[in-house]
Amino acid sequence: MTTIINLPYAPNDKPSFGKKKTCARISIFGLGYVGLVSAACFADCGYHVIGVDPDVKKRYIIREGKSPIVEPGLEKLLARGTSNGLIRVISDGVDAVLETDISFVCVGTPSKTDGSCDLKYLRSVSLQIGKALAKKDKYHVVVFRSTIPPGTTRNVLLPILEKASGKKAGEGFGVSFHPEFLRESTAISDFFNPPKTVIGGIDERSRLLVAAFYHGIDKNIIETNLELAETVKYVDNTWHALKVSFSNEIGNICQALKIDSHKVMDIFVQDTKLNISSYYMKPGFAFGGSCLPKDVREINHLAKSLNVPTPVLGSIIESNSNQISHAAQMIKSSKPDVVTFLGITFKMNTDDLRESPILPLISQLVAEGIKIKFFDPNLNLDSSVLHHIQHSKHEKGSIDQLVELLPAMASVSIETACEHSDVIVVSHNDMAYRSAIINRDPHQRVVDLVRIFGGQNNWQELAAVGMDDYVQKPASLETLQLKINQWTRPTEKALNILLAEDEVANAAVIKAKLSKLGHNVRIATTGFEALRAVRYEPFDLIFMDIKMPEMCGKEATSRIRALDSSQASVPIVALTALAAPEESATYAGICW
Repeated sequence: MTTIINLPYAPNDKPSFGKKKTCARISIFGLGYVGLVSAACFADCGYHVIGVDPDVKKRYIIREGKSPIVEPGLEKLLARGTSNGLIRVISDGVDAVLETDISFVCVGTPSKTDGSCDLKYLRSVSLQIGKALAKKDKYHVVVFRSTIPPGTTRNVLLPILEKASGKKAGEGFGVSFHPEFLRESTAISDFFNPPKTVIGGIDERSRLLVAAFYHGIDKNIIETNLELAETVKYVDNTWHALKVSFSNEIGNICQALKIDSHKVMDIFVQDTKLNISSYYMKPGFAFGGSCLPKDVREINHLAKSLNVPTPVLGSIIESNSNQISHAAQMIKSSKPDVVTFLGITFKMNTDDLRESPILPLISQLVAEGIKIKFFDPNLNLDSSVLHHIQHSKHEKGSIDQLVELLPAMASVSIETACEHSDVIVVSHNDMAYRSAIINRDPHQRVVDLVRIFGGQNNWQELAAVGMDDYVQKPASLETLQLKINQWTRPTEKALNILLAEDEVANAAVIKAKLSKLGHNVRIATTGFEALRAVRYEPFDLIFMDIKMPEMCGKEATSRIRALDSSQASVPIVALTALAAPEESATYAGICW
């Protein structure tokens, strides 16, 4: 679950900008670009900072108020911080932890010879901090800032901290992953005017303690879990590298054509609706239609005729084909005899079949002997097919043969299309298809290529009554474990979980999964029963069905939140088929 914390201040509120909003003291491990810039900037905000680094020469330079690296404005801040006693540098990490309230870990994570991330410095510092935590009674937050593969904080570093300290994360100390977005040569400006501030943590306490340091710097803190925060940094840098490579290949083509590439790109970036925007940035199924595939092929042909190498542009069609094959494997994984497609034109609300990515997907399934049915109310089998044939002269063989078979595959209604089908493929985000998915037969699997339940609109309704998260029924064991990890503190004890679910069979399945995870489960079959249970029994977590007799899950949640007891704040996870879908035994989506 990712949320935006709207802190009560404006990002450019000059009277409070950079002023200290907490008396916490900071230790920073690793005084390279990120660590040193952070130390100087936090000190400029009025915080006491202890920097830890094993490099004797570097420590000497910093103590003199000098900067060991070239970064505009850094030396001025260091000089001010050291002269007023706000910056101190030492080599002993244990002392640094004992004398501070929060530790930012900014050590290097260089690539190994095989391209993987070298965690040796992080492991070493984590061990050092863990030993210090063993000597400390006061709660301390450990914040990792080094770029690392998703899952590293929870699965590698947190266990080191726990073993060395003898304490449990979330109880004796907090853990956060807080990616940095500082660019060399503009790092000071980036610190005080960040593109975004992302804080992942094992619990809300850890995240909010980190967020407090950015009072007056960033109004909209993005709060999320550890793994999402770790992933975002990799995605950011990969995207930046891709933009550079893309622009350079376009520049090389323009140069060969004697066209000013800078003027081309100046016009290109003026489109903030499609080109420089969030549009097309949601992972999902392959692209298609009359423009994108054709124009990508043609610009690659043009580059080849000019002897201009374009490995990035040249990989686009192959990447798109891989996404089609990926979807085919998802569909074939359950060995279906009959597969239904809800929508086959290249996108919703059009009758255009030209280069629809659904056609090669169907072709791969037909080649395996799978029977195909489809429903698409916008498709005109005469004109749509004719346009496809006229447009797709580059395609031969199986697609041409498939087009001839389409009339026999067509169904007159959603119901007849889904009847006797083993797998239903949702390829258009048409709300008319929702009921068919919700009311499908228990044995029917769904492969959702478009996230038809979308999540955002439905989730707002759930969040408004006080629900913290959601999971689609039937929930997998892995999904239940993930939600438990996100919404409860780490503990070796069995949790007391309330399962509010009126469907007996589904309640039994979910209870068995939760019991397998080692937890105590109490079942309530109505909203009234759930509310009554919460009034008289302590629970660590509630899984709440939305639709229940007597009182629905939303009403029960609203009343629980109004209780005058600590149970009013118990985490509640919705069990629903109407929020953003989660992978389960019978429901899978591409790029989820």
